[in-house]
Amino acid sequence: MSAKQPVTAKPARTPDSAFTFSFAIAIGLLLFIAGLVVSLTLGGGSSVALIFGLPLLMAGLLVPLFMMRQFFTRNDVTGACPHCGASIRTSDATIRLECPSCHGIVGVRNETLYAVEGGS
Repeated sequence: MSAKQPVTAKPARTPDSAFTFSFAIAIGLLLFIAGLVVSLTLGGGSSVALIFGLPLLMAGLLVPLFMMRQFFTRNDVTGACPHCGASIRTSDATIRLECPSCHGIVGVRNETLYAVEGGS
């Protein structure tokens, strides 16, 4: 690379939703199994199961829910139909819909509405 060319930074990689889901389930499973092992092996008449085992069991159930909390939210998308300009309100979970006014096919991507050509 020559000295006159600017150095471009690589964009940061972020984990996708499938990786995040799998990682959260794996962490929860490990915590739950650890709590189960502690409760069953050390819990015979001692308070070790109550002090260590039960919190690990609860963490195994609650940590995946906490890690995936962004997937439980729903965003509303409002905007004008790209075909006729009528007001449309939908959720971000919708991929494609039909405009109630002009019956044109409208796509939803990145919380914006766009016209779909030749929709079937």
